[in-house]
Amino acid sequence: MKNLVIKIIFSIILSFLFACSKTEDLETSKISVIETGLGIKSSDSPLEEDFLFFKNVSYGINDRNILDIILPKKNKLEGAVIFFHGGAFLFGSKEDLYEGDQKQIINSILNENLAVINSEYTFINDDEAEGVITSLIDGRKVIEFITQKSNLLGFPENKLILSGISAGAGIAIWNGLREESNKNIIGIFTTLAQSTYDMYKWEKIFPDFKVDILLSKYTELDDLFLKFYNNSITSENLKVLDYLNQMDKDDPPIFIYNPVYEDQVITKNNIIDFNILFHSYKHGNAIRKAATDVGLQFSGPYQETPISFIRRMIFK
Repeated sequence: MKNLVIKIIFSIILSFLFACSKTEDLETSKISVIETGLGIKSSDSPLEEDFLFFKNVSYGINDRNILDIILPKKNKLEGAVIFFHGGAFLFGSKEDLYEGDQKQIINSILNENLAVINSEYTFINDDEAEGVITSLIDGRKVIEFITQKSNLLGFPENKLILSGISAGAGIAIWNGLREESNKNIIGIFTTLAQSTYDMYKWEKIFPDFKVDILLSKYTELDDLFLKFYNNSITSENLKVLDYLNQMDKDDPPIFIYNPVYEDQVITKNNIIDFNILFHSYKHGNAIRKAATDVGLQFSGPYQETPISFIRRMIFK
């Protein structure tokens, strides 16, 4: 009887050890499968914690059509947050996300068992660009690519949140409010967003600002302004770039944080303050008003933190 008990206990221990070994092998196998599916090996993470990191994964044919994928080492993830960096559609890099406050937010998101996708996009002065619309459509390509890879990466395809800073915020909002790209988007959270890329509508937001004044004072911006609109400033093109008029109540909820609490674009020295022009709280107010008018859920730092917003979207 004593020998039988010992054998049973020994069998249980062996079964437990085998199960643990099998789980570990499964994780290793999954990493290999992901590497094969992405066509790239994992590398050292730029974050302190031990996450799976895939650098410079290609999602398109343009030079800047690359992204990083960061995954918690879990078999099943809850969803993914897709980030687009800032830089006025002229500069900036996905590497910006691995520094300062942004790095802390990324760590917090990953610790919620969510994947992080960190993307580059075409700049308006790149040879491949046909105006800012190319940058915005790159955002759609990222969404399509990640949706296709969601099963491989271990999260539901319909649990995607878009995020961005400044120009990246515009990419997130434009795609999050368009039927062509927002099918699987459940939330949008941005920092330093612009309210629309019909810049003529900024004249209603800032009474002291006129597009013609901008171009007359900074003649070197003429070329960039034309590149932004691909040399075609038509009412039809401006309408496509105006996401204020694309909202409806069925769009994903929006979280906006624009902590530039000034609204005088023209300074006392008669100089245009571009930080206010691009990032003022007034842009956030314009988005909030448009959302409220159509019954779309709007949130901000006075209501909740970005992480609270993400949790609410993912786990609702």
